[in-house]
Amino acid sequence: MSAFTKGLAAAGLAAALCVLPPAWGGETDFQRIQDTIFTPHCVTCHSGFFAPHRLRLDARNSYQSLVGMQSAEVPAVQRVKPGSPDASYLMQKVEGHASEGARMPAGGPPLSKQDIELIRQWIAGGAPAPRA
Repeated sequence: MSAFTKGLAAAGLAAALCVLPPAWGGETDFQRIQDTIFTPHCVTCHSGFFAPHRLRLDARNSYQSLVGMQSAEVPAVQRVKPGSPDASYLMQKVEGHASEGARMPAGGPPLSKQDIELIRQWIAGGAPAPRA
């Protein structure tokens, strides 16, 4: 392999590494979302029998409450449509451009750009379930 080809291969590898999400102790993206976003920012309101719109975001129920489920506020839209972040109501709510209701988390500061991007990447990647 020529020096030019080796340089091209190294540049391609470096570029690929720049777009990959950072490793997080072996956790899946969904587990990171649960641990760093849903549990500290959402569970206060979205847990238990009286969770708004029956959207429970505690660790035991969040995945099943989100992925492939209709939004209670806009039933024509799924809460999380795997592979389609812009068509997912969760993204619309955390980004603050949903057609109904307030930006989430309600009454608190908006999620960071990094948190929103983590959710976006997870949905874009097909919204895979957490590992058992």
